[in-house]
Amino acid sequence: MPTEKAQTTTEKYPKRGEVWLISNNPSVSNDPHLPRPVVIISTNPRNKSWESVLVVPLSTSLSNTHPKFHKLIQAGVGGVSRACHARCELVSNLEKFNLDSTTGPLGTLPDNYIWEIVRGIRASIGDNPDY
Repeated sequence: MPTEKAQTTTEKYPKRGEVWLISNNPSVSNDPHLPRPVVIISTNPRNKSWESVLVVPLSTSLSNTHPKFHKLIQAGVGGVSRACHARCELVSNLEKFNLDSTTGPLGTLPDNYIWEIVRGIRASIGDNPDY
């Protein structure tokens, strides 16, 4: 009886927790902050089947951070080169073609960072009993 070969290909779509650069900001023409890193926060089934992803932008220049809404990402984590903050209050729906496919994902954040970002999103909409 012949055996089937295991599938070794990985599916090509943005995954939850990956850090990507956006090369185009549809909401701000001539955005001087591009390319900008974003974290994919939508679920993988959604990411696979929809033409868009939910993202949180990362910023290295926040002058007034708030621990409820701005989650620190240390340099080197998830492929970011400098320490930055996830801006949890700025969740966006972004068409996948705005992601820089020439570089692909910079890296993937560990689960504990993703859960902190989710807590920050919930806090920003008043739905987090921890705050």
